[in-house]
Amino acid sequence: MLGFAESAAEDGHYFFYVRIPESVGPLERGDRYEDPLQEALAAAELGEVTGGGSQLGDGDSIAYCGLDVVVTDRDRGLALIRETMQRLGASPATVIEEYLPTYREHEL
Repeated sequence: MLGFAESAAEDGHYFFYVRIPESVGPLERGDRYEDPLQEALAAAELGEVTGGGSQLGDGDSIAYCGLDVVVTDRDRGLALIRETMQRLGASPATVIEEYLPTYREHEL
């Protein structure tokens, strides 16, 4: 993730990883979180969702899923991510990770 943050910073942008502690597969993740967040970011002209994935747990379970997000304005982008994820009903245990200038975790 640090590499994604460094690449975004080279372009003057900011990278966040939204870690959602829910067992949600790729299609549901896209419908439920990725697409609506992308729409909100585009409408505000603040950035985009650049990727997503799932962390496997025991067996075939999914421990958590996440979204890679790049924004052009750190503070406004973080606020929009937080507001949108809350509106979408993401778990209150969802964490928005920031990697630069140092690693930080932001609560919803």
